Amino acid sequence: MRRYTKLYSALTALVFLFSHSNIALAAEDFLLRVDTNQGVSWDSSQAVPNIAKLKQMRFRIPTSNPDNVTVQVVLANPLDNPNSILDSKWNFGTWIYGPSLYCFNDDTCSFILIVRPNYNQKAQVRILKTAEDKEVIYSDCPATYSVGKNENNDSMISYNLSITCLNIKATFASYTFSGYNIGLTDTPYQYTVPSYVINTNYYELAKQSYDKNGGKQGLSKTAPTTGSTAGGKQVCVSASSGTGYSKKFTLDEQCSDSNQWEFTYCDVHPKAELQVFKNKRWQKVKIINGASEGACEDVDQPYEYIQSSPLIGKYRVKHYGDKKFSTAYLNLKVERKDSI
Repeated sequence: MRRYTKLYSALTALVFLFSHSNIALAAEDFLLRVDTNQGVSWDSSQAVPNIAKLKQMRFRIPTSNPDNVTVQVVLANPLDNPNSILDSKWNFGTWIYGPSLYCFNDDTCSFILIVRPNYNQKAQVRILKTAEDKEVIYSDCPATYSVGKNENNDSMISYNLSITCLNIKATFASYTFSGYNIGLTDTPYQYTVPSYVINTNYYELAKQSYDKNGGKQGLSKTAPTTGSTAGGKQVCVSASSGTGYSKKFTLDEQCSDSNQWEFTYCDVHPKAELQVFKNKRWQKVKIINGASEGACEDVDQPYEYIQSSPLIGKYRVKHYGDKKFSTAYLNLKVERKDSI
């Protein structure tokens, strides 16, 4: 993303500074409300398909928990399937950094975060030392995301992040990137205009709320939840190696409170075909290209997959796409269980 951050000096006129004293009066349930300008930056590609186009970023800090900042990304077009955001073709994420808007350019940022949606309605937060840092380090601070709609019925992805746990400063900057693989050599991207958020009046309240709620251990209790299933049930998925793998292995179970099951893992093959056993034969559900942009810590298994389906059944994944490795099958076990 360095090629984009170098353009910040040209965007000065497009950056909006927001007065927290005026915004706080806009709604009693929020200490801070920041709505950025609508539209995308001047270098955004119009080749991005409608599903991935961006409209606006918004920020909310609720009165009930000053440690929680909700980062909202408004999409330009309706999102019919909330789980589309996890499609491997869609490279979607938000940069949050500070303390200044231009700290990228002179390596003076005191923190840099890249936030992405992940399985089980959890947000994945990557920590960088500089804008060009290649080291893959993920935060262990619990964070969530949800897909919903704003008051104008626009589709919106919302992250809920702990200001204190993630060391988000009293003033910070942010922008969202959205790229979609449509078969071009260079994947087209869109970017929201980098925006500056001032939270100096309420920053000390964040630490007080964080401590009161139990610190890092309390985040999972205070974080908003989404998509609960009826009857206190979870959908759980585990996996084991099948034909084609040189060694036998199993992958830990992953459970979700939503009605759709999801399973995330890394593999050596660049392509995967999700299959379901139906009418006495294996049938293709969908083909997925593995994501290879630093999502997997093991360099020997560089491709990340997020398999998902709204239906319970007998599933397996066919992995292929590299002549150096044999076609291999991963057997999935999908079942409903009582919530813990």
